[in-house]
Amino acid sequence: MHARTFRRGDRTIVIHETALVVDAGVPAGVDARGDAGGEASDPASTPPPTYVLVHGLGMAAEYWGDLGERLSASGRVLALDLPGFGESPEPTRVLTVPETADLVAELLRTDRIAHPVLVGHSMGAQVVADLAARHPELVERIVLIGPSVNPRERSRRRQTARLLQDVAIMDPIAFARGAGAMAEAGLPWVLANLRPALEHRLERVMPHVRAEVLVVRGEDDRVVPRFWAEAVASLAPHARYDEVPGRGHEVVARDTRGLAELVVAHARGGHPGRLLAPYERRIALSRSFGGGTTTRAGWVLRDYGYGIRWRLAQLVAGAPPERWRDGDPALPDIVLVPGVHEHWSFLTGLADALNRAGHRITIVHGLGMNRRPVPDTSRRLQRALARVAAPPAGRVIVAHSKGGLIAKHLLTDVVRGSGPVGASADERLDVRGAVTLASPYAGSLRARWFLDPSMRAFLPTDATIVELQRDAEVNSRIVSIFGTLDAHVTEGSALAGATNVIVPAAGHFRLTGSAAAHRAAVEGVAALAGGRLAPLAPSSTAPAEPVTP
Repeated sequence: MHARTFRRGDRTIVIHETALVVDAGVPAGVDARGDAGGEASDPASTPPPTYVLVHGLGMAAEYWGDLGERLSASGRVLALDLPGFGESPEPTRVLTVPETADLVAELLRTDRIAHPVLVGHSMGAQVVADLAARHPELVERIVLIGPSVNPRERSRRRQTARLLQDVAIMDPIAFARGAGAMAEAGLPWVLANLRPALEHRLERVMPHVRAEVLVVRGEDDRVVPRFWAEAVASLAPHARYDEVPGRGHEVVARDTRGLAELVVAHARGGHPGRLLAPYERRIALSRSFGGGTTTRAGWVLRDYGYGIRWRLAQLVAGAPPERWRDGDPALPDIVLVPGVHEHWSFLTGLADALNRAGHRITIVHGLGMNRRPVPDTSRRLQRALARVAAPPAGRVIVAHSKGGLIAKHLLTDVVRGSGPVGASADERLDVRGAVTLASPYAGSLRARWFLDPSMRAFLPTDATIVELQRDAEVNSRIVSIFGTLDAHVTEGSALAGATNVIVPAAGHFRLTGSAAAHRAAVEGVAALAGGRLAPLAPSSTAPAEPVTP
């Protein structure tokens, strides 16, 4: 291994390089495809990757132990000493996580590193994720190992306590190596660099990472709780999750065979680890951002307060804003469908966000407070849309709660030609799909608390709920957005076969005012904009697998 330096002003990265060992074969346990859990691309047709290893707080390239040697059997390895650590001199001031990410990105550009696979540990995972979000053109695959910092414990005291817990179970050799790296950097410098880690918000970064992500955690990691590692994987659009048994936060420091197998498989386009189920993602996010029982109760109360405030505002709502009539004709029109007891004005914030993104907003009058049965409202909506010629870019329904059930019923009628518009519905209505927020696709047991028939229609045993669960042919044209806490839809809004998007926001009603949900809705509409609904094939009538978190 030889070292070289990369400098930008007073900021220096020392690069420890290990060349590809051509005759070493692949790490034990990884087959010729590099597959440790799924299909992989043919390695003969894919250039070998360059692994870029980014260490955590207080550590250096040496802390990676034998991982670099194991990875060199399948690619070139660059283990970095970040500014102020290992052999790299201290800059004049502490860098923020985005500044460090930009510096590493500049290294990748300057060295013209092709096919990099960025591997970050602890705070290094924050750097890698930030780089992938800010410079998506540079990287297609990243590995986040023990990503910090858990937002419920974002303080120096709590992070120190977590580290002490992990030290108690740490391998002695890994402890000695880590302690030596911290001593070389100096405790004041290490503590100064803790602040950027605490200030960085990984939860805000992960939704913008478009690279393929593998999140890995040591099974016994005390610094990174399982719920937080799973939350990190939940927030990325393309992420898988795995754990290395019997290891703690020092999982990268010693006996890295199992970890190397996962990294190599991921680098070669395999599918190591697993996709987290929707209910797992929701629980992880809820535990990461939900706080304790008192905090959750406060969120529920604020959610009801939000719902009541906007319902009162409905009573004095005027005409829809004139600006909603303007938009880019190359983008689909948005058809707003509110939930039960809701007026179009309940979704004003969401509609404003979509309008700012260039979409014209369509309001269908005559739905009242949306208390009619789902099939009746769906067919009223179809007849209303058929009276106006569809725009060139088509339409996308954006709906809240019950509105999502109405949207799915409408899409099913369109596919089958069974609605009031008949077989020409697809052409005349041109509805490309639906983006729904907090919709009770599996019903809600909380509906039994209400005497109002329009609310009891949400029971999981209701005939319409059961039928819509069974009819799955249009699920692929639905983007279902939901948050981490919903007191009304405790069963969750995940829909089998749909694009399920969990956002770090809480509440059934407040979700409609969440900036994260607005961004997800805009992206969801963009994803649906290009396609028309395919006709129902005889073989596509299999029922959806029920989703019961």
